[in-house]
Amino acid sequence: MWKERALNLKEEGYRPVDIYKILCDEGYDVNYNTMRKFLNPNNHIKGKIVYKDKKEPTEQDVEAFIKAMHDIQKKIQKLDTKQTKASFEIDDDKPVCIAWWGDWHEGSLGTDYEQLDKDTEIIANTDGLYWIGGGDYKDNYLTHGHAGAQYEQIIQPGMQDLAVKHRMRKVAHNCIALVRGCHDDWDKKDGDKDFISTLCEEVNALNLWHGGDLYIKIGNQEYHWKVRHKYKYESSLNVENSMRRIMEVQGPCDVACVAHLHNPYYQQRHLMGEQRVFMRTGSYKIWDEHGQKNAGYKGKVGIPCVILFPDEKEMIPLYLPQAIKLLKILRR
Repeated sequence: MWKERALNLKEEGYRPVDIYKILCDEGYDVNYNTMRKFLNPNNHIKGKIVYKDKKEPTEQDVEAFIKAMHDIQKKIQKLDTKQTKASFEIDDDKPVCIAWWGDWHEGSLGTDYEQLDKDTEIIANTDGLYWIGGGDYKDNYLTHGHAGAQYEQIIQPGMQDLAVKHRMRKVAHNCIALVRGCHDDWDKKDGDKDFISTLCEEVNALNLWHGGDLYIKIGNQEYHWKVRHKYKYESSLNVENSMRRIMEVQGPCDVACVAHLHNPYYQQRHLMGEQRVFMRTGSYKIWDEHGQKNAGYKGKVGIPCVILFPDEKEMIPLYLPQAIKLLKILRR
């Protein structure tokens, strides 16, 4: 065997090239590089790249990185205020009213600011009235949106943030929760900026992300609400379809709320063995190119509300003006 002979020659002090010549002369069938590698396994072989400072992470390094990622995830989750379910209590022994209010579209050229200001004052100053935000608080047309829509804005998105925050501060004391609308969501898609989280910190409200479940306790009664800016299964013929489908897909609730289509709606009907309320908030954005181009659509202002009772399971849905009148009578 040539390996044993080669080792003996190496111990005698022969160079690799001399060992190879001797082996060949003695009739061994051996490759020179194979022989060199065998005799000096850690030495440089011609043609091989030897790195002096190559970065080579170990399995321990990878393990430490994965652990750090898991730790960061936990820390991020502690800072994240988004939730899809929340329970709370309104401490009151009289009936209260909860308004479903959204689609302000601050900054739009077609928004009815005069009516928005009036409703803001009413919601801010009515005893026993609370509200949940349905999204699209600003118009927020960015460069990737509907072509030309950014030209229908009076002020740009950054200044719209200021306008929305200013209005939010006026009604912060009775705001329950905020939902992110599709116009608000453009911030998140374009720049990982969650404007709704910022607003919720501003008014100390629940951050319901794209929507979720609210369990509202008043007196000895609990009311289950499902709220979203929009939900699939919209129908141009059956305006309650998406709200009904929320309950069919996700389970029954007392009140199902959506927004998005800029036309207010409410209905109370018997479904799944109980009385249910469906609500869609209107919009202050009355005019826009998109609606007119599609079918001459105009937005319509309207804030649907529900009066809830603390001592019996009873719900009365009304639009804001009528709800305020009845609420004042009930709370005397």
